[in-house]
Amino acid sequence: MKKALGPSDRLYPMPCPLVLSGTMEKADALAVAWIAIGGAKPPTIVMALRQSRRTLELIRETGEFTVNIPRAADAAVVDYFGIVSGHDHDKFAETGWTLEPSSVISAPLIAQCPYNLECRVLSEVDNGSHVLVIGEVVESHAEESILDATGDKVDAGLLDPLIYIAGSREYRRLGEKVGDAFSAGNALKPE
Repeated sequence: MKKALGPSDRLYPMPCPLVLSGTMEKADALAVAWIAIGGAKPPTIVMALRQSRRTLELIRETGEFTVNIPRAADAAVVDYFGIVSGHDHDKFAETGWTLEPSSVISAPLIAQCPYNLECRVLSEVDNGSHVLVIGEVVESHAEESILDATGDKVDAGLLDPLIYIAGSREYRRLGEKVGDAFSAGNALKPE
C-alpha cells in the first residue's frame, strides 16, 4: 500500500552542483539542487533560483553561468556555498576554493570541481517562489582523471558526484552500477 503525501518539491536523488556567475574579478556561486538537463539539441540546463540570490543577479548582468560538479568528499564546502549569502560573504576567500577561466564565456569555472559546464542564458520564467533559468550548454570540461577508458566520457564512479536527499536533508554519493541503459530491459521483451 502507498501513502499519499500531497504535492511535493522532492525528487530522489537531486544533483548538488555549484552554479556560478560573474567574472574572474567578481563572482559568486551557490549550491543548486533544483537543476536538470532540459534538452539535447541544443543541450540545455534548467534550474530554479530564488529571486533574492546574488548569483541570479550576476546571471542577469552577464547572461552567462557555469555549472560545477563537486565530488562527494566536498560536501562541507558545497553546503557552505549554499548557507551563506554572497551579499555578505566572499565564499571563495573563505573556503580557499579558486576560479579558473572558462574557454567560451566570461563566467569562470571552479577549479576544485572535476566537471564543469559553460552556459549562456536562453530565457527566464517566473515560477512563483523561484525563477526558472534556461541556459544553453556551450562547452563542457572534465578532468582526465574522471574519464572512462575511451577518454571521451565521464565515468560517474570516478567523478563520485555529491548528491542531495531533500526530505532528510542529507548529502550522499552514488551507489553501484545496476545495469546498462537501453539494453537492460531487453530481457523483458517478448520473443
